[in-house]
Amino acid sequence: MINYSIVMRGVNSNLFEINQAKARIKAARKAGSNPSSADVALVATEKQNAFAIAQYADVMTIEKFAKHIATHGCVYSRADISAILYLAVDCMRELLLEGKKIRLGDLGDFSVLLRSKGAETADKFTAQNITGVNVNWECGSEFKNLIEDAEFNLVASRAAQAAVLKAIKAGESVANLNTTEGDGGGNTPSGGGSTSGGDDNSF
Repeated sequence: MINYSIVMRGVNSNLFEINQAKARIKAARKAGSNPSSADVALVATEKQNAFAIAQYADVMTIEKFAKHIATHGCVYSRADISAILYLAVDCMRELLLEGKKIRLGDLGDFSVLLRSKGAETADKFTAQNITGVNVNWECGSEFKNLIEDAEFNLVASRAAQAAVLKAIKAGESVANLNTTEGDGGGNTPSGGGSTSGGDDNSF
């Protein structure tokens, strides 16, 4: 069962300009001055749509994952499985740093992805221009389309839950959900635009 909450996100093509206007309005009000009428009018044109955001119910550590595997008819103990998983992590890191691609069947392929800053010409580009090394996961067939087997359950986002808890502790009967920030799930809903500086609301 996959828990999800609903987030409202702006979908305007000029969302970046709208978010900049929001920031200017906020700064003006903080300074005690009236915001620009042009900014207010621009923000009023914002259109928001509802999108789904996954909310994970638990964090599965290696130990928890090993215990889960052990309950699926595995002949190895939880300690043995944990040791193998830790060894797999160490070996994957070692092999990726050696420039190898790791192919793990239906789990997929793992390889390195480089970040770099540009140089004027190829001759001027050196390893010093490389600024980061990330891991790229190309999921296997078993992970490409989970929706066929997924079931969904609507829940309040963690931000909304935190707002309710804050209201309860303050002795208030109403929680202000409009002040919640982020979705708590680390997701980008399909179809949503850039939200830099925006005021997304999660429910």
